[in-house]
Amino acid sequence: MKPSPKSSSSRIAEIIENRSAADRHDLVKGWHNLLAGLFTQMAPYLREGHLVTFRTLDDKERAFFEELHRNVAVPPSAGAIYLPPSVRFQMMHHRPDQGPQPAADPSAENPPDKGIVMASRTADAGIIVNALLAKPPFAPAIDVYDDGQLLAGYVYNTIDECIAALSKVLQIHLLPGTPSETA
Repeated sequence: MKPSPKSSSSRIAEIIENRSAADRHDLVKGWHNLLAGLFTQMAPYLREGHLVTFRTLDDKERAFFEELHRNVAVPPSAGAIYLPPSVRFQMMHHRPDQGPQPAADPSAENPPDKGIVMASRTADAGIIVNALLAKPPFAPAIDVYDDGQLLAGYVYNTIDECIAALSKVLQIHLLPGTPSETA
């Protein structure tokens, strides 16, 4: 059964209401610091004006990355990373202390999203754009963090809409002299 447009709108409104307000919160600051740390680790692999990803992707992830690479324009002063679901699961899955073990993935065939695209200026991870390409019942969204606070949040009906808007959001927030930098 296909949800009615009203139920879809209500679901999106509820997601928006449950998101952190655009302000400084400890949880948001911690998340921004985690993302900035990831950019620090990935700095040797970033290329200005390009979207990069990891060497080992499954066939679906590789095809999706190729689509992203064709459709997302990264500003020349910024770098972007695509984290496919398989990498995100490995990074965020709790592993016992007994040593390396494969990450259990209860939904390997149908992850809750198509991955994450993160971008920041290559010389400074103060402003980070984080796009979660979520599948229903969740909503795809792009969040923009600046110095530990949520600067902006954009919510979309579909992953395709989110991808279509991503280049513009990157330009708005990551080009030198844009409102994010002067705010």
